Amino acid sequence: MGHPQLDLLLDPLAPPTYNDPSVPNAWETQLLLAMHRQWQHPFLHAWMARVTWLGDPRLVGLALLLGLWWGRRRRDVVAAGLGALAALPLVEVLKEIVHRPRPVEVVPHLAPATGWSFPSGHAAAAFALAAFLSVGWPRWRGAWWTLAALVAWSRVALGVHYPSDCLAGAVIGVGMVFGAVGLCRTRDGTR
Repeated sequence: MGHPQLDLLLDPLAPPTYNDPSVPNAWETQLLLAMHRQWQHPFLHAWMARVTWLGDPRLVGLALLLGLWWGRRRRDVVAAGLGALAALPLVEVLKEIVHRPRPVEVVPHLAPATGWSFPSGHAAAAFALAAFLSVGWPRWRGAWWTLAALVAWSRVALGVHYPSDCLAGAVIGVGMVFGAVGLCRTRDGTR
């Protein structure tokens, strides 16, 4: 009997021998590997590495602060910005609660990454920023959502997150922004 995660990866039809919610399912690991293999060309890998940088929570935090200053006269923009800023530490708290290992701990040839995997901070930050920008500057919302989706995709393509990590991060980022906007509008009596 070997390592349960590697056993599951090598034989995805075998029943799991553990019940740990922090360990991804075999299908998710297979999906991760398939997406990762698509981006093995050096040019594509380099492009994904640059795209993923757009979701760096520090960069997103700075962009949010600038956006808050720019749109400070609109209550919905301020609420969206505060919701987006609140999403960033929430993700870090959830990582410490869930303790899901990075994909490299299951599949050793993947890119090294530090910290816990679930949820993806880059995906949460990118989607929170996209939601914030969609509230403040809706004319460009297609571009905002496309960039956020590319950031989430890049995290899986680079092999540093599972797809569900990015999906959860996206839900948290969007949920915090639109939740804050909804609370602001309910309080103001507008819809």
